[in-house]
Amino acid sequence: MVERKTIRPVTLRRVIEICSLATKTKKVNVTITCQKLGVSPSRAREIILEVEKMGLLKNIDDADIANDRTIKFLEHFETEQWDKTHEYFLANYQFYQDFIRILEDHINEDKGLSMNEIKEESAKLKLGLNQTAVEVLANWCERLGVIQRHLYTKRLYSIENETVNSNSFKIGLVRCYHELSLSRWRKGSFVEIPKLRETMCEQLKVPRRVFDEMLRAAYLENVGKIELSGAPITTLAKKSPLSEKKMKLEGKAVILSPKFEVKREREGLTVGRKSYYYLAIHEDI
Repeated sequence: MVERKTIRPVTLRRVIEICSLATKTKKVNVTITCQKLGVSPSRAREIILEVEKMGLLKNIDDADIANDRTIKFLEHFETEQWDKTHEYFLANYQFYQDFIRILEDHINEDKGLSMNEIKEESAKLKLGLNQTAVEVLANWCERLGVIQRHLYTKRLYSIENETVNSNSFKIGLVRCYHELSLSRWRKGSFVEIPKLRETMCEQLKVPRRVFDEMLRAAYLENVGKIELSGAPITTLAKKSPLSEKKMKLEGKAVILSPKFEVKREREGLTVGRKSYYYLAIHEDI
């Protein structure tokens, strides 16, 4: 059989479910997968073949069985070790490797890449990442916390740093604030914290929670220079074009299943018991 050069579109949920099914039933085939997962025969075949390609199933006599990798993979899921899941795919799944490689080649740039730019880079490097592959892998990586998607521009970027130097953060904060406030009526006006967060996280390649921690610390050190303001409980300003995606464990049933969370409403910053949505910088910090 000719090796397929493009990804079969499989959700992360299906990968986990088929691995769990293989460990519970001792073997899986198209018929068992159709019955247990409620999918069509063609879809069952697609899922099995792609999970085989990941090294998580071993084909013997027209059926697939779990292996040591399958069990370890599920252990990472049960203990919510998303970094270990990422490491597994990075070591064993070529499409995943190629996707991460492209993003990391641009890690030192201020901006991430659009899906079209990732596809163009893939074509230039003669990789097999088409539109479907980019969408599938971006979804996986975003849920695993490996990448982030700018919630206003849709650009994708790898998360490279878990810490930021305090002075570097402050310099970046002032720069980003001025960039965003220039489009306003006057200097010193308030900007939306969610937009500031998305811009700085993209530039610094940090998780959103790190930005929040650093901004909170910078504010407490510079009360008077940095001013925070709230927003009405219901406001269109809090809606972003895209949703933040996360994954959590839903339970250890016969077939394990991840719970996918999406959050459309953008949050500001909480300091103590107060929540703020806008920020202004009146003096250099």
